[in-house]
Amino acid sequence: MKKYRLGVLGAGNMGLAIARGAVQAGRCLPADILLMNRTPEKRAARAAEGFAVTGDAAVLYGSCEQVVLGIKPQIFDAVLPLLAADLPKEHPLVISIAAGVSFEKMEALLGADCPIIRVMPNTPLLLGLGASALVKNAAATQGQLEEVRALFGAMGMTVVFEEEKMLNEVIPYNGSAPAYVYAFIEGMARSAQAHGIERGQALELISKTCIGAAQMVLQSGKAPAELIREVCSPGGTTIEAVKVLEGAGLNAILAEASDRCIARAYELGR
Repeated sequence: MKKYRLGVLGAGNMGLAIARGAVQAGRCLPADILLMNRTPEKRAARAAEGFAVTGDAAVLYGSCEQVVLGIKPQIFDAVLPLLAADLPKEHPLVISIAAGVSFEKMEALLGADCPIIRVMPNTPLLLGLGASALVKNAAATQGQLEEVRALFGAMGMTVVFEEEKMLNEVIPYNGSAPAYVYAFIEGMARSAQAHGIERGQALELISKTCIGAAQMVLQSGKAPAELIREVCSPGGTTIEAVKVLEGAGLNAILAEASDRCIARAYELGR
């Protein structure tokens, strides 16, 4: 029996949020979770929260029932062979949150019998408002998938895909999408400042409006196009702004941005 229920290899913002989410959801105690950080300062900070800590990736891999790979995709080739070099009798369930790194690549480094579930989360998970997409490899069981889904479901909503490629295709719409929203909020805030509105007031007004508008989409049962028409009175103010967005090709801009995001995900997987 493994010593820890959950391990996080690379406990940065997202990895730490997953560990904390597991605790808040009552799925683990902090002492049941082993976090790996390279720096003593970070290990000390996590230990102060009650988590077990280590600086050794191989120790973590051999000691945990489930292991979250929170490291950057670019260093998988260097790190994963170290884990497999001292292979435990039984693989942990590997949960990868790395964009673009395929099952094929991970199985080549860890073994085809290693159960792996890929997850594409997003940063609102830090607030318990995440939107995560999941898919399992052939070695992972349906029960393991449901267990991981429950973990991420405690930190937001989840969707499960049958095909692995969908984890690349979905990135612009959940994993990367918060950045687009932040860019929109920043642009609107700058415009508001130019019109004499204090920045703090502008950020609060715009952010609350974004939250409210998103809830309207989720709760009203109406399509976004219908909601737009309801705000745009003929000859009014909003219709003038929407004409500018349409004239600038907003839909085409978003489509191109999403296509580039997806293309990069496939590049990372090669």
